[in-house]
Amino acid sequence: MTSPFEPSQKIPIKLPSNHPDLLLGLDDLLNLGLISDDQVKQISRQYLTCTVVFTPQTASEPEEIFTPSTPPRKPLIATLPPIPTVPKKPSFVNSMLQSFGEELSVRWLLFLGIFLVVLSSGVLAASQWERFPAVGQYGVLFAYTLSFCGFTFWAGKQSNLRLTAQTLLIVTLLLVPINFWAMDSFSLWQNPLNLIVIGIASLTLTFITNQLCQNRNIITNFPSSKLPLINIIGLSYLHWGWKLSVFPLIAVYLAMIGTTTITVYNQFTQPQENTNTETPQWGISLYFTFLIYALLTLLTRAIFIAGVNITQLGLAIGICGGLVIWLSEKNSSTNPSILWGKLGRSLLLLGWLVSVITEPVQAIIVSILSLWVFSRRLQKYNLQKDFLAIFLIGLQTIWLGWRLIPNELKTLLISTATHLTNTQNHPWVLLSIALFPYIILMLWLTDKLHDQENQELADFGEYLTLFLGICLTIISLVNPTLRTANFLLSTITLATFIQRRAAFYPPLIYLTHGMGVLTLISSINWFLPSLNQEIWAGILLAIMIAEWGFSLGEGITRRSAWYIGLVLAAISFSLLWVNAQNYWAGNWQNQNSLGVIWLITPLALTGLAIRNTEPTRTNNRFLSVFAVGISQLLTLPLPGIRLIGLGVGIAVMLVHTRYSRNQIYAGIIIGFGLSFLTALLGEGVFGLIQLKISGWFVVTALTILSLWLWRGVLLRKGTELAIIYAAASDKWAIALCTIELSALTLHSSLIYQGTIKTEYFYIITTAIILGAIVYRSWGQSKEAAFYGIGWCLELLTAEILGFGEHSIIRIAIANIILGLTTQLFGEWWRRKHQLQTLPNSFHILPLIYGAFSVILRLNTFANFTGFCSLGVALILIGVGRRREAFKPLLYFGIIGLSISAYELLFYQMSLSKGEALGDGLIAMSALGTSIMYAYRILTPWLISYLGLNSQELKNIAHLHWVWSSILFLFAMTLPIQINSSIVLGTGLFLVRYAIWQGKENSQETNQEIWVYLGLIEVGIIGIYLRNLPIGRLIFEQLLPWNGAISCLFAYFLYILPWQRLGWSKTPWQRTAYILPLIIVGTTGLTTYPITLIIVAAYYVFLANAATQIRFTYISLILIDWALFTWFNDLNFRDSLWYVIPIGLSLLYIAQIDEQLKLSTTKPLRHSLRMLGSGLICGWTILFYENLPFIPGVFSLITIFAGLGLKVRAFLYVGTGTFLITSIYQLVIFSLSYSFLKWIVGLLVGILLIYIAANFETRRTQITALLRNISDEFANWD
Repeated sequence: MTSPFEPSQKIPIKLPSNHPDLLLGLDDLLNLGLISDDQVKQISRQYLTCTVVFTPQTASEPEEIFTPSTPPRKPLIATLPPIPTVPKKPSFVNSMLQSFGEELSVRWLLFLGIFLVVLSSGVLAASQWERFPAVGQYGVLFAYTLSFCGFTFWAGKQSNLRLTAQTLLIVTLLLVPINFWAMDSFSLWQNPLNLIVIGIASLTLTFITNQLCQNRNIITNFPSSKLPLINIIGLSYLHWGWKLSVFPLIAVYLAMIGTTTITVYNQFTQPQENTNTETPQWGISLYFTFLIYALLTLLTRAIFIAGVNITQLGLAIGICGGLVIWLSEKNSSTNPSILWGKLGRSLLLLGWLVSVITEPVQAIIVSILSLWVFSRRLQKYNLQKDFLAIFLIGLQTIWLGWRLIPNELKTLLISTATHLTNTQNHPWVLLSIALFPYIILMLWLTDKLHDQENQELADFGEYLTLFLGICLTIISLVNPTLRTANFLLSTITLATFIQRRAAFYPPLIYLTHGMGVLTLISSINWFLPSLNQEIWAGILLAIMIAEWGFSLGEGITRRSAWYIGLVLAAISFSLLWVNAQNYWAGNWQNQNSLGVIWLITPLALTGLAIRNTEPTRTNNRFLSVFAVGISQLLTLPLPGIRLIGLGVGIAVMLVHTRYSRNQIYAGIIIGFGLSFLTALLGEGVFGLIQLKISGWFVVTALTILSLWLWRGVLLRKGTELAIIYAAASDKWAIALCTIELSALTLHSSLIYQGTIKTEYFYIITTAIILGAIVYRSWGQSKEAAFYGIGWCLELLTAEILGFGEHSIIRIAIANIILGLTTQLFGEWWRRKHQLQTLPNSFHILPLIYGAFSVILRLNTFANFTGFCSLGVALILIGVGRRREAFKPLLYFGIIGLSISAYELLFYQMSLSKGEALGDGLIAMSALGTSIMYAYRILTPWLISYLGLNSQELKNIAHLHWVWSSILFLFAMTLPIQINSSIVLGTGLFLVRYAIWQGKENSQETNQEIWVYLGLIEVGIIGIYLRNLPIGRLIFEQLLPWNGAISCLFAYFLYILPWQRLGWSKTPWQRTAYILPLIIVGTTGLTTYPITLIIVAAYYVFLANAATQIRFTYISLILIDWALFTWFNDLNFRDSLWYVIPIGLSLLYIAQIDEQLKLSTTKPLRHSLRMLGSGLICGWTILFYENLPFIPGVFSLITIFAGLGLKVRAFLYVGTGTFLITSIYQLVIFSLSYSFLKWIVGLLVGILLIYIAANFETRRTQITALLRNISDEFANWD
C-alpha cells in the first residue's frame, strides 16, 4: 500500500466539453471511486459551461463498483421473471467501520490525532522546559505553527486530502493569535536579538495568514476585500503591549469596536458576496469563526491573565455577543445557527451580569443591544419568549436609568412623594404608580401588534402587562391613597383600552367594571376609614341593589353588573358571618340582629327572577333559593329573629313554587314550615309547654302520620299544585320516618348498653309509626313498606324485651325466631296465593334478621351457639332453595351447617385440658373427612331437597377434602399426641379419595390434578412417618443415600403400566421426573458426591427414554455440584476451578440444544457461546492480571478453537481477551516508565492522523475489504 503522503499518478484525458454524456461519465467515474467529489466540482468550475448544483452529502452510503453489463440473451425456454432480491443490510460492525470514511469522522480523527501530537510533544518539551531561554520557548510554538502551515500547503495541493487540508488550516490560523500572545508574554522586547526574532516571526505569521486566507483551493469563502484580512491580522497584533497598565482594556475595546465597525461596513458595502457556501457545518463561515475566536481570545487573556476588572469589560462582552448574533443571522447557510445564537445571547447576559452592579451605564448599553437583538428575533419569528425577554429587559432598564439619577435628586423625589402619600414607613409602595407608564407603553406595543394582525403574540403581551398591573395593584394595597390612585388609573386604562378594541372581550369588561367598583369602595375607605363590619355589609348590600337594578336589560355591561352584585352579596355575607359564627359558638357578647339585613338578598333575587326572562330567570330563582337557605345561618342562632328568617323563607318559596310548579321548591316550603313549627315549640310561643326527648319522639311520629294524612287529602283534591305538594309531603314523611326509626334504633342500643332506661312513650312512638306505615302502604304492594314493618317489629321486640334483663343474646335468639318465622311465612304466602315467585322483601328480610342475629352473638361462645349458627344456616338454605339465582345463599347455608358442626366441636375441645394444637387440627380434619363422605353417601336425598345436581354435591365434598387436607397439612407441622392410627386413618382416607377421583372412569374433568393432590398427600403422610421408628431409619441413617434410593422409586413410577390400571400415566411419570430432585434438595449438603452422580445418571436415562435431551441439563448441574464438592474436599481454593465447569456447561448447552441449532435462534446460540467463553476468559482477565500467561494461554486456546471450528464467538472472545491483556500490560509498563507514556501518546496521535488520511484517500478499497470480511464471517457458526 502506498503512503497517503506520496503524490498519486495522474492520467491526462482529453474530452470535448460539450459532449451530452459527459456528466453521466463523470458520475460513473465517481461511483467507481476513480475520482473524488472535489475533483468533479473543480472540473465543472473550470471546463463546463453550465452550472451544476451539488447537494452536500449528509449520510454515508455503501459504495458499489459497477461493471459494464452485457445485453441479456433470450432464453430458449420460457421462464418466470426473476424475483427481485432485496439488498442485504450491512452488519453493525461493517456499517460502523464504513462510517469512518464520512467527513465528520475524518475531521474527528484528525482532531484527536492533532490533539495527541500537540499534547504529547508539549509534555515532552515541558520536561526539558527549564533548559530553554524565552526565545527558545517561543521558538517551539513558532515551529509548531510553521509545521502545521507547511502540512496545510502540502495537503492543499493533494486533490484527495481536502478535509485534512481544511483541518490543518484551521489549526494554523488558530495558532496565529497564540503566537503574538506568546511574544508579549515572554517579554521578547527586552533583548535586541529577540526583537529580530519578533520581526521575523510577525512578518512570517502575517504572510502565512495572508496566504492561507487567499488560498482558494482550501478555503473558498474568505471575503475578497482587504478590510477583513486587515481585521484578522490586527486582532493578532493587539496582543502586543499588554505590559502597559491600561493597554489591555484599550486593546479589548479597540478590538470589539473596530471589528464590529469593519464587519458591518464590509457587509453593507459588499452584500452580493456569499461567504458561506462551503462550510455550512460551522453554522457561519470560517472567516467569522476565526473572527469570534480572536475576540474571545482577547477577552480570555484580559480577564484571566492580565487581571483586568471584569466589571469594566461588560460592554465589551455585550458588543461581542451582539456581533456573534448579527453574524449568525447574516452569514449562516440557511437559517441562523442555533449554537452561535445561544453563544451570542450568553455573552450578552454575561456582559449585563458583570456590569449591572457597578457600571449601570454599560449595563444600559448592553440592555439596548439586547432589545435590538430580541426585537429583530420578534419581527422574524414572532416567538412569545422573545417578547418576554423584551418585557423584562425594558423593565430592568427603568431600574438602571433610576440608578443614573444623582442621589440628592432621588432623595428629594422620594421624600416629597412619601410625604404627600403618607408612605414614610414603606416607600417601595410608590412603585405602584411610578411603573404605571411602563404598563401604558406595553399596551401601546401590544396595540401595534394587533394592527399587524399578530393576535397570539399580542394576547401574550397583554397577559404579561396584566400580570404586571396585578403586581402593582397588590403593592398599592398597603397605602389607601396609592391604592385608590392605582385603582383609578387601572380603571381608566382598561376603559381606554376597551374602547380602542374592535371586539369586546367579556372577561376584560368584567375586570374593568370590577375595578370601578373597587375604586368606589377604596374611596369610601379612604374618606371613612373607621367603619365597622356591619356598616360595610350594609354599604355593599346597597351597591349590590344598585348593580342588580342596573343589570335589568340587555348587554354585556349589564351582565357584568349582575355578576358583581353576586360577588358583593357573598362578601357582605362573609362580613355578617363573623358575628353569626360567634353566636353559633355560644358567644353572645355584643349581640346585635343586623344579620337580618342580608334577607334583602333573596328578596332582591326573587324580584329579579320575576322581572327577567329565561334563562336568567332560572338562574336568579336558583340563587334566590340558595340565598334564602344560607341566610338562615345568620338568623337561626338568635331567638325571635329566627322566626323572621324562616317566615321570609316560606314567603320566598311560596312565590317560586307558584311560578315554577317545582316539587323541590314545594319540599323546601314544607321544610321551612316544619322548621317554623319546631321553633315555635322550642321557644314556647303562645304558651306552649317545653317538651322532653320522649315527647319530641311522639311529636315527630304524629307529624309523620299527619303528613301522610295530608297527602291523602291533597291527592283527593287533584289539582296540579296539590299533587306537587302531596309528593313533597310524602318524601318528607319518608325522610322523617327513616330518621325516627334510626333514632329509635340508637335508643334501643343505648338501652342494652345500660346507658338509659326504656319508657312506654317509645313503644307508643313505634306503634304510631307502624300504624302510619300500614296506612301509607294499605292497598299497595311496596317493598319499602315491608322493610319498614319489619324494622318496626324489630324495634318493638327490642323495646319490650328492654323491660326485662338487658341481654344481647336474647335479641339474637329473637331475631333467629323472627327470621325463621318470616321465612316460613313466605313459604305459606306462596302456597296460599299460588305464586311462582315471591317479592324480594320476603327473601331479604329473613336474611337481615339472620345476619343481625349473627352480629349480636359474635362475642358469645357457649354450648347453644352452635345451634344458633344452625338456625341461621337453615334460614339461608330455606331462602336459597327458592330460586336458581339464590343458589349462592344455599351454598352459604351449607357452609353454615359445617360451621355449626365445627362450632359444637370447638366447644367440646375447649372443655378438654392439656391437648396439643396438632390433636385439635387432626380432630377437625377427621370431622371434615366425615362430612365429605356423608355428602357422597346422602347424595340421592340431598338432590331432591336442595335442588342441586350430583356434580354440585360432589364439588361440595371436594371442598371439604381441600379443607381437611389443609388442616392435616398444618397438623403435620405441630406436635401430635393423639393415637397414630387416627392420624394415619384420616390421611389414608384423604389419599384414597383423591387418587380414586383421579381414575379415568371417574367422570372427573381434571383426573390428573387429583392424582397429583393424592401424591402430595402421600408426601405429607411421609412427613408424619419421620416420628415413627421406620421413618427414623430412612431420614437419619440413610440420609446421604436418600437421593439414590429415590431414583429407585422414581424408576418404578416411570415404568409401571398405569393406563392398564385405570390412571393416566402423565402424573406418575412427572412425579418420577421431580422426585429425585426434591429428595436431593431436602438432603442438601449432606448428600454424597456419588449420590449426585447416580441421580445424574438417572436423568441421563430419562433423557434417552423420553427422547428429551434437556434432561441432561439437570445431570450437568448435578455433575457440577459433585465436582464442586470434590474440589472442596481436595482443598482446591482457586476460583478458576469453579468457574471453568460453569463456562463449559454453558458451552455444552449451546452445542447440543436442538432449539439453538435452528437458524432463527442463531443469535441466541452465539450469545450463549459468548457468555460461556467470556465467563472463563473474563475471569482470568479480572483476577489473574498479575499472571499474564494464564489469560494469554486461555485466549490462545479460545482463538484456535474459533479458527478450527469456525465459531465466531470463540474468535471474538479469544481475540478480545488477548488484546485486553496486551493493552493492560502495556499500560502497566507505561505507568512504570512515565517518559514512555508520552512517546506512546505521540505515536498514537500520528497513527490517528494516518488512519484519517487513509480513510479519506482509500474509501473504496477499505469498503470492499470490510464487505468481504463481513461476508466470510456470515458463513461461520
